[in-house]
Amino acid sequence: MKLKHYFLLLATGIVLLASVALFATFRSHPALFYVTEGFVVLLLLYLWLFYRKTIRPYDTLIGGIELVRELDLTTRLAPSGQHETDIIVRTFNDLLGRLRSEHLRLEEQYTFLNLLIEASPMGVILCDLDGNTTSMNPAARQMLSPSIEETIHALPIGETTTVRIPGGPQLFRISHLSFPDRGFQHPFFLIESLTSEIRLAEKAAYERVIRMIAHEVNNSVAGIIGTLSGDEAERLATLSSFVSRFAEVVKIPQPQLQLCDLSEEVEACRPFLENLCTQAHVRIEFFLTDEAIPVHLDTVLFQQVLINIVKNAVESIGERLLAGMSAETGVSSMTQGRITLETTTPATLTITDNGHGIPSSIAKNLFTPFFSTKPQGQGLGLLLIRDILTSHHCTFNLLTDPEDHLTRFTIQFPI
Repeated sequence: MKLKHYFLLLATGIVLLASVALFATFRSHPALFYVTEGFVVLLLLYLWLFYRKTIRPYDTLIGGIELVRELDLTTRLAPSGQHETDIIVRTFNDLLGRLRSEHLRLEEQYTFLNLLIEASPMGVILCDLDGNTTSMNPAARQMLSPSIEETIHALPIGETTTVRIPGGPQLFRISHLSFPDRGFQHPFFLIESLTSEIRLAEKAAYERVIRMIAHEVNNSVAGIIGTLSGDEAERLATLSSFVSRFAEVVKIPQPQLQLCDLSEEVEACRPFLENLCTQAHVRIEFFLTDEAIPVHLDTVLFQQVLINIVKNAVESIGERLLAGMSAETGVSSMTQGRITLETTTPATLTITDNGHGIPSSIAKNLFTPFFSTKPQGQGLGLLLIRDILTSHHCTFNLLTDPEDHLTRFTIQFPI
């Protein structure tokens, strides 16, 4: 029950007692009746003044507290004319003004922080106190993959690690951090792409090494190859050619981009690719959409990419057929090699083969410079493909599906 109600009960009781006293003195003591009546009037006047000076200001303060509870920080209390009460009212209004200013400042900071997180190129994943994901920004949604999710679940708080996405060149740094929130450490994750930085550092390193090796070997070979003949000269020429192939990797020109139709460019490469597959007795099929797929690319460099991808697929099919060949008959029991090229919207090219496949343990190292699983491989093909596609701002991956065992090289061009 409110204080006002207690006051009304008290005032009602006093008025009733005063009425009984007036009624009792009305007949027996007329003079006392008038005195009692005057006293009752003074008492009522005092109760009215007491209500105005005490109860009504108290109700005003209670109303102000209710406004604060409802987060209405714009209303102010009016002075009551009572000195003691007005001191409380002024203090309350000043406190309310400070609360409103602080509330606005926090709201502005919260809005700015949200905008900053949403626009950040770094992935931000917020979690609750139990470690369950509550929200993430667009960058995190774009970066998220099974490998990153697995790392996030296993990463202790306060630790940082790097993850390379299997089948692609992407490398990410993941940090598990926390911030204080209402007395608890609130966990969150930061995901930062290191792909471009690592690629530039790797390229700068292997360019210096390759140039130095090519210069020294070719100068030495040029000086002595003329003095030799037969097998020795041929072996030196092979060595020079071997080193020159490495040198070609660092001479990839900047792409001269022009607007093209993706399906038409793949169709233009059909004769080269069919010839490459026919020699290896591999069937190649094209599934090109009739819908125009506009992309910006360098046609010459794009042709190099296609030839290298199909060449790798042909070699992988050869490894599979060789592995399935019967020792008695010398005939392969495996199905015929098959490569398909398919264009789809939005701006995607997928090259699929039924070759030997890529183990998951190898997939994460595919686009590492000079990495190769072939005994005589130099690791140049995928390096060349990586650098050309990256210069076209494409996203790409090379993976073997564990269900149908088909290997797919998927390239997505920027729209």
